[in-house]
Amino acid sequence: MKKLALTLSSLIVLAGPAVAADLPARTYSKAPAMAVTVTSWTGCYVGGGGGYGMWNQDNSTSGFGPPPLAIGDTITTGGRGYFGTVQVGCDYQFAAAGGNFVVGAFGDYDFASLKGTLAPSAFAMVGEEKMSSAWAVGGRLGWLVTPSFLTYFSAGYTEATFDRTNFNLNFPPFGVSANLFQDKQTYKGWFVGAGNEYALDILPGLFWKNEYRFSEFGVATNPIRDTATGASIDVTEDSKKYVHTVRSQLVYRFNWDGSAPAKAYVKAPVSSAPVVNWTGCYVGGGGGYGLWNQENTTYTDGPPRTRFSETATTGGRGYLGTVQGGCDYQLAAAGARFVVGAFGDYDFTSLKGNLNPQRFAVVGDEKMSSAWSLGGRLGWLALPNLLTYVSVGYTEAAFDRVDFTTNAVPFGVPAGLHMDKRTYKGWFVGAGDEYALNFLPGLFWKTEYRFSEFDVATNPIRDTATGLPVGASIDSEKYTHTVRSQLVYRFNWGGAPIAAKY
Repeated sequence: MKKLALTLSSLIVLAGPAVAADLPARTYSKAPAMAVTVTSWTGCYVGGGGGYGMWNQDNSTSGFGPPPLAIGDTITTGGRGYFGTVQVGCDYQFAAAGGNFVVGAFGDYDFASLKGTLAPSAFAMVGEEKMSSAWAVGGRLGWLVTPSFLTYFSAGYTEATFDRTNFNLNFPPFGVSANLFQDKQTYKGWFVGAGNEYALDILPGLFWKNEYRFSEFGVATNPIRDTATGASIDVTEDSKKYVHTVRSQLVYRFNWDGSAPAKAYVKAPVSSAPVVNWTGCYVGGGGGYGLWNQENTTYTDGPPRTRFSETATTGGRGYLGTVQGGCDYQLAAAGARFVVGAFGDYDFTSLKGNLNPQRFAVVGDEKMSSAWSLGGRLGWLALPNLLTYVSVGYTEAAFDRVDFTTNAVPFGVPAGLHMDKRTYKGWFVGAGDEYALNFLPGLFWKTEYRFSEFDVATNPIRDTATGLPVGASIDSEKYTHTVRSQLVYRFNWGGAPIAAKY
């Protein structure tokens, strides 16, 4: 996952509404008079970049109607991968309530490769399922923290295309065609997002935009077809998909030399600048949302241990609460604009999905119930009270015991099998923002995107009555994708600021 780490490390600023403001007067330090750059956000733009995403879907198998009968319980599958994006849009800057705001409309197109493996419930087959493209049209409303820094919310309509899935038999010898397929399908839905955009100084008109986006799509019915004839075999998969992306792009504005609105920021001397001392310790708490995917492969335990099925992707999603503690040190080098720190956090989570071990006619709820992390971060002060940073470290996630029921009509009958609670060990990389708020000394607002990858773990399937292994196990490699926002209280808020030029 080296490419992923490099990609995420470039996402310095991600999702989250910004409320950056001055701290109390005693943290101000005098600064020489200087000119403030005037940026006009009114006009149109083009942009391009890329990102990373993860999708989940709830699948239910039906057939042999009319009316169609449920022949497989609901299971959660998913995929993940990279995408490239292009975008066009127009914005209008206006002044209201003593601040400067931007409203706009946009459209974008993603060239995607978010892959997973689909194993239809009640069928002994598996195939690669890939989200190959998506497009969206929407609007955004943002607030200018400074003349060159916009934070915003976005929302709108979206469609995503998933390629045709060709199925293979899900038992040895692997790779043998099942002579069945599922058509290419376009899913329709909506999205919400949040992000930041900066005016760069290396080229007039050049901006940097970063955004987190969540999309939900309506249920689509996918007939399973015979490869030779193209005819439906009278069995369908009902799929409801969710997509979770983080994206970064460069934007070129055609109005870069235009004038800003009359009430916008103007060139004027500055008598003081808000300066925050970032050296010290803190505690924090908040919440967020996340998705997880895993690659599952079933084995007979032997000896010798033998692969019993193809690999299939399952997953889950849900909310989390988080608590955190840490310490930072503001470096005196390079104008004191860098902050380095260490932290630890604990997440109370409820990220749920459905697991069906391949070649076992059972299904069970699988939930990520908690996680903890230890790591470090390196940040750059875009403003004295605005820190952008990247983070990295060690993490563990706990998944609860899974009790299986039969994956056949009538559903929900205990199968007498279970999989133990398990803790997975891995690493994470993330990026985010932290802002100093003005209504309580020492209070900050932190928002962070985080990707985690965990080591492969072997999970024996056990007899519920005796607790003994039944001679089969599942190898699982898990990935999580979260966005979190929290309030942070710093104990050093009254400390002496470090002199710096901004």
